[in-house]
Amino acid sequence: MKIDWLQEIPLLADFSDSELDKLAVTFHREKYAADTILFREGEKGDRFAFVLQGEVEIIQALGTADERLIATIKKGDFLGEMSLLDPSGLRSASARAHGAIEWAQINRQDFSSLLERQPKLAERLLQEMVLRLSRFETGTLQDLKAKNQALAQAYHDLQQAQSALIEIEKLEHELEIAREIQKSILPKTNPDVPGWLVTTHWQPARSVSGDFYDIFLYPDGRLGLLIADVSGKGVPAALVMAITCSMFRAVASSEIPPGALLEQVNQLLFPYMPGSKFVTCLYGILEPASGLFQFANAGHNLPVKISIDGIQEIKATGMPLGLMPGMTYAENKTLLQQGEGLLLYTDGIVEAHNVNNEMFGMPRLNQCLAEVTRCSDVIETLLGSLEQFTGPDWEQEDDVTFVFLTNLSSK
Repeated sequence: MKIDWLQEIPLLADFSDSELDKLAVTFHREKYAADTILFREGEKGDRFAFVLQGEVEIIQALGTADERLIATIKKGDFLGEMSLLDPSGLRSASARAHGAIEWAQINRQDFSSLLERQPKLAERLLQEMVLRLSRFETGTLQDLKAKNQALAQAYHDLQQAQSALIEIEKLEHELEIAREIQKSILPKTNPDVPGWLVTTHWQPARSVSGDFYDIFLYPDGRLGLLIADVSGKGVPAALVMAITCSMFRAVASSEIPPGALLEQVNQLLFPYMPGSKFVTCLYGILEPASGLFQFANAGHNLPVKISIDGIQEIKATGMPLGLMPGMTYAENKTLLQQGEGLLLYTDGIVEAHNVNNEMFGMPRLNQCLAEVTRCSDVIETLLGSLEQFTGPDWEQEDDVTFVFLTNLSSK
């Protein structure tokens, strides 16, 4: 075997040609394709080799989540010495061909004989191993430093996440308190008016709501009904809801016609209304003795009458509250006979969507009302239809509120 390739290896630079001739016959040259695993970590080592062409990757924890490249052995460098010098004889890492490679290797016995004949080689080999171990230690320390920094950052992130979770829990608790306060603003019970039944339902989409309703039983026996919807959702809408409700309670009277009451509240509300907010509402007064319901509408959904003649929307229009000062509100009226009912509602039901992005809509609402056989079942029927339409995994988009008035007698 020619010794040219041995003369190109730095570790053998001091060898004479005669010694290289002796080595040449003990080394065996082999070629391997790219990505070939030359040996594996933990195996018994029995070869020492020089890389003649290409590069060899030295890898720890090969094939695991902790896989790490610790060195690249280039042309003229050696590998495999650790397992031959370690008493355990086990490979401390795996080796993989990085591209096509060629190496020359000798077995354990020939390696030992070589060191006996060339003590200086053993010294140079140990020096190179020390340098490699130093580089490995430096790389390991840098890796540990990086991992420690990552762990410190992870711990910091965990602390922040825990703090955020605590804040979220506090916020949820505060929102729950706000919800209870908001519920307390609504009427505790519905009034007992002979010959009439008032039923209500309030279902916020979030912890707090922009929907509200109110019922006023006036000293003269007349009944005031209010339903309203603040634009937007969440806490801002809930705050506007509380302000608006307070203003209605401060000025509501059976002596003030519905249109005039909306005008007053609009004037009071406008200076305090944020630029992006407004309130739609419908307010009316019922004369229980006659069944006459007179109302005004500030941009709200039209009331729906259920009568012997079918389902009928009763029109009255006007600008929502809080948008502009000086608004006026036209009035309308309807007569509720025995067995007839009037539905006041917010848009949470008609604007609800199902999984196919279809909207519940007014036609479906009217169809549900037309199929009701007893007025006392109206709200329950509507909620059942809404649940069936949206499906069990529905994420409520908007608040849903109903006020339903029924004439139980002809008195």
